[in-house]
Amino acid sequence: MTKRERETQVTKIARTAADVWMVPAGEAGEMAFISRILVQAFFPHSDPKKPGWVRKNGDFTLTLKSGFEVSEDGNPKFFGLPYGTVPRLMLAWLNSEVIHNLNDEKNTQPHIIYLGKSLSDFLEKIGIGRTGGKTGGITRFKKQAEKLFHAEISVNCPGTYAGQKGIAKSDIKISDGQFFFWDTRNPEQQSLFNNYIKLSEPFYQLLINTPVPMDWRVLKVIKQSPMALDLYMWLTHRMSYLNKHVAIKWETLQQQLGGDVEDIHKFRQQVRQHLKKISTIWQGLKMDASKPDALHLYPTSALTIPTKTFPS
Repeated sequence: MTKRERETQVTKIARTAADVWMVPAGEAGEMAFISRILVQAFFPHSDPKKPGWVRKNGDFTLTLKSGFEVSEDGNPKFFGLPYGTVPRLMLAWLNSEVIHNLNDEKNTQPHIIYLGKSLSDFLEKIGIGRTGGKTGGITRFKKQAEKLFHAEISVNCPGTYAGQKGIAKSDIKISDGQFFFWDTRNPEQQSLFNNYIKLSEPFYQLLINTPVPMDWRVLKVIKQSPMALDLYMWLTHRMSYLNKHVAIKWETLQQQLGGDVEDIHKFRQQVRQHLKKISTIWQGLKMDASKPDALHLYPTSALTIPTKTFPS
């Protein structure tokens, strides 16, 4: 990153911090949501280059499976696994739209998510650059959308069900259908038909089950790093119910958030760098990342989203 890029990032963070402090997300129309299940364990940071991915957080297990189609020669063609920042932003947007639809009494099909007439408008909504080329935002969106909407999520969650202890397992296909009529070569061009995603019923239920509220402005300013997004999503959830000091071992946090970073020292260094940005925006966040043993969190009333705005 060049000096000019660093200065630009610092300016964006400072401006976002002021915006978040001055105007709550609800008033600013910047509310975002993510499923509580999806902050227990996270998607890959980089391409795993394999059809399956497993992430454990204590007794909780998240398995991500690549979708596939049968090619002309009769063999399966795997789409690959969604990874990086794009699917995280897309999931946050999908979850936010589901909550919006759920609160709209006139909406009789809340599991159908409309994306807008033009690709350019949609990319702006979720904070992805509208650039072309092999590494541009349009290409990354197209590839990651294909991977995400064909993927399947499996969740293993131990608990007590009907009075008996056991493990609940759900195999969830994200989408029952996607209908994109956008021209990726001309993202400003409006399509003649509505672009939409039809969420599967199990995935829809997962999204509406105790969603975690966030601030879109924060997501957009830290979107360069999947780990930064994961940290913010996880912290927003964790701090919302924290009522006493807790020390989370770096190794435990690495298992949940940094599966792609095997070196614990490198992981700890990266987390500290991201937390500097997050704590600058989230004024009042009480934590101590300087200790070598653990990340220390303390209760705070300065939540990024006040608890009174949580949907019922």
